[in-house]
Amino acid sequence: MGKVISFLRHQAVWLMLLGVIVIFSIAIPNFATSSNFITILRQVSNIGILAVGMTFVLISGGIDLSIGSMLPLTGVATAIFMTKVGLNPVVGCALGLCIGILVGLINGVFVTYTRMPPLIATLGMSYVARGMAFIITAGYPVYGLPPSIKILGQGYILSVVPVCVLIMVGVIILGAVIMNQTHLGRQFYALGGNEEAARLSGISTRRTRVIAYVICGLLAAVSGIVMMSRVNSGQPLSGTGMEMDALIACVVGGISVAGGEGRATGMIGGMLVMGVLANGLAVGGMNEYMQMVVKGGVLIIVVAVDCLSRLRRN
Repeated sequence: MGKVISFLRHQAVWLMLLGVIVIFSIAIPNFATSSNFITILRQVSNIGILAVGMTFVLISGGIDLSIGSMLPLTGVATAIFMTKVGLNPVVGCALGLCIGILVGLINGVFVTYTRMPPLIATLGMSYVARGMAFIITAGYPVYGLPPSIKILGQGYILSVVPVCVLIMVGVIILGAVIMNQTHLGRQFYALGGNEEAARLSGISTRRTRVIAYVICGLLAAVSGIVMMSRVNSGQPLSGTGMEMDALIACVVGGISVAGGEGRATGMIGGMLVMGVLANGLAVGGMNEYMQMVVKGGVLIIVVAVDCLSRLRRN
């Protein structure tokens, strides 16, 4: 009996995914089609990239609410580099990634060296980043991107697999390798599990925490550039609420909000659950506001279960 309970606990997200797919397949005639599943993967590609960055921060004991606002900042900045400044798309994208790294570094430094609560520091940065996106564009979208940049968000491999999905898969694999196979990954877990114990064991806790936020900022910039390519413009309004979608994907996938627990690969299941749920509700005719209610309810329930599990173990 104990083995069965352990199996159900560890595979809960995949069982949840299977259940959601079965329910929607029965209730909605055109849901279980290959084209719709490809659409779901395209829809979750940006959230998946963001969720990998959020995983690094959550496991190290923090949180980053600025990643949703980093999408428009890096997107419009990269678009301006290519359209107004006339830079090569590769150079423009590289500078966009540098902006994400810089914002992540600022978040990490504030959280680490001022001991400011991560929630407050990153929430403040979210306003700064989105405000900067509006300032540099005067609130207008940036059009006229080079045709070659569209391949990131709109291109297909062999006319079947979206390039943005391949980018997401590559980011997930790289994130899983760092978390599970490297010394740095073990440091993230140690920091999130017990910061004082990690410090006494010789881990540079400050450096490790800053690195987690830098990685998160970098991946937010990657997602912002993919989003820019997908809509073929720099949109200062893009990314609204996506930080919460990434957070929900992580916690549904078993990443503990208290830090130090969870697997990077578990986030994949959480991301797919939320993607299938959002797609099924939209195809089924549920309006956007009810979808927000469902997402919020899922987040509350999953976090409550995680907190109760911790109390029981303690």
